[in-house]
Amino acid sequence: MRRTALWLVAATLPLALATAPAFAQTPAQSPAAKQAAAPAMATPSTSTFLASTAVANLFEIESSKVALTKTKNDKVKAFANQMVTDHTGAGAKFKQAVADAKLTPPAEKLDAKHQALLDDLKKKDGTSFDTAYIKAQTDGHTETVAMFEAYARGGDNARMKQFANDMLPTLKTHLDEVSKLK
Repeated sequence: MRRTALWLVAATLPLALATAPAFAQTPAQSPAAKQAAAPAMATPSTSTFLASTAVANLFEIESSKVALTKTKNDKVKAFANQMVTDHTGAGAKFKQAVADAKLTPPAEKLDAKHQALLDDLKKKDGTSFDTAYIKAQTDGHTETVAMFEAYARGGDNARMKQFANDMLPTLKTHLDEVSKLK
């Protein structure tokens, strides 16, 4: 009986050691790295890409302007300032790309989802505001990076694919920066 027990331990020890790394903790990944590891998003149509980009960009600017008036956190304020600057510039590049592609520009207005998020942010103060703002920025940049990657990879308008590809490094940087605010 003892010999059988020793044989069983000897036979299963290599298996246990081989699977041990699967249970080891892995280092924390940045949001951009986690997003890159996620399944790829389906390629949006050009009209969906245009409309979603316009809404997302406007939300980044408007929510960050609210952050500049509400937050007391210097790091959140610096991030919000960067979002206003970068997304104002991105908006100009977007309009130019749309014009170059000879496409109809999308409406410059928030959709119901983003308007509700903005209205909710305006009602918050202090830590509650900072938490909601950081979550909105994290969620928004995660979705936008996925959409831009999908369009850059498979979009049907060459000029807009170029725009998506050109903007991806900045969007990924924003995602990494907002993750540091958590």
